[in-house]
Amino acid sequence: MIAWMLLACGMAPTEAPVSYDVFGAPFAVQTAVPAATVLADPDAHDGGPVRMTGELTQVCQKAGCWAVVQDDAGHAIRITMKDHAFGIAKDSVGRACDVEGQLVSKPVEKKTLDHYASEGGGTHPEAGQEKAWQLVATTVAVAK
Repeated sequence: MIAWMLLACGMAPTEAPVSYDVFGAPFAVQTAVPAATVLADPDAHDGGPVRMTGELTQVCQKAGCWAVVQDDAGHAIRITMKDHAFGIAKDSVGRACDVEGQLVSKPVEKKTLDHYASEGGGTHPEAGQEKAWQLVATTVAVAK
């Protein structure tokens, strides 16, 4: 019960609720913030691990090795699984998620966007930018 109350307030316990499938390492950050908080000011979250909640709108259809997380306002960020160490379920689109990792700013390259498109990526959150924020995920919890 407490876990659900925390999630409703934009916070999550260190462990994901049992109604989530967890991929990657255990959570290290105690509480999550809504993706809107992170996406409104990514610079404020640079340099340390960040844990955020949002909705999965795209997932790599080859290996589940990247996804796009969107906030309630429609802002989106791509997440990639650190070192390709794990993948998430390919049928996770439309589900809530709790993601932890490191924010990094990367150059946007056409060949990378083409690669994402070949794996089922539709619109790209980084399109039209020279550099874009990504979250290199160590943990992804996906609502069942």
